[in-house]
Amino acid sequence: MSVIRNSTHFNISNKTNKFLEITVAADQNSSFRIQHKSNYIVEKPDENEHSSLFAWAMHSITNWTRGASMNKITINIPAKETVQCDINSNGHLEFTTGVKWSKSFDHNEGAMVIPPENQGGELHLVYAEHIGIGYKQNGDVALEPKDIHSQSIIVSSVVKTMEGHTIEIIDNTPSVCRVHI
Repeated sequence: MSVIRNSTHFNISNKTNKFLEITVAADQNSSFRIQHKSNYIVEKPDENEHSSLFAWAMHSITNWTRGASMNKITINIPAKETVQCDINSNGHLEFTTGVKWSKSFDHNEGAMVIPPENQGGELHLVYAEHIGIGYKQNGDVALEPKDIHSQSIIVSSVVKTMEGHTIEIIDNTPSVCRVHI
């Protein structure tokens, strides 16, 4: 974990036709600070006990200028929407993704870890939807389109610079679920 905090402006785009729940968490016992103006971001601030009036004042000023200290936030992002936020972190940030849809079942969350060396500047996280295998009503793989009762949906994530260059993230697993057709 680095001592220097990286300030990163994130543009998080949901290019899918599904509602996504994205959880951003700090690694180990570290935290991050976030600033945003989005109704889609749900903050869970750290509980801080202040030993003096001075400590409380310094904490309040820091929260106002750099955002509240967090271990985890949730972004409830509708289909075809983009959320912007600034995150200050000195550790790894883990983005966990899940599809939230009434017709979906058999969920496997996706996870992507952005290390400190890829933070700083401006990043664009893009979530895209891909259609997977079709299944019969009994759960077997459907070989004919007419036999498909449910189908797997894969939500992958890509990190790009604002110039459009893709950043290869080693720890990047897609989210998978099945939907009734």
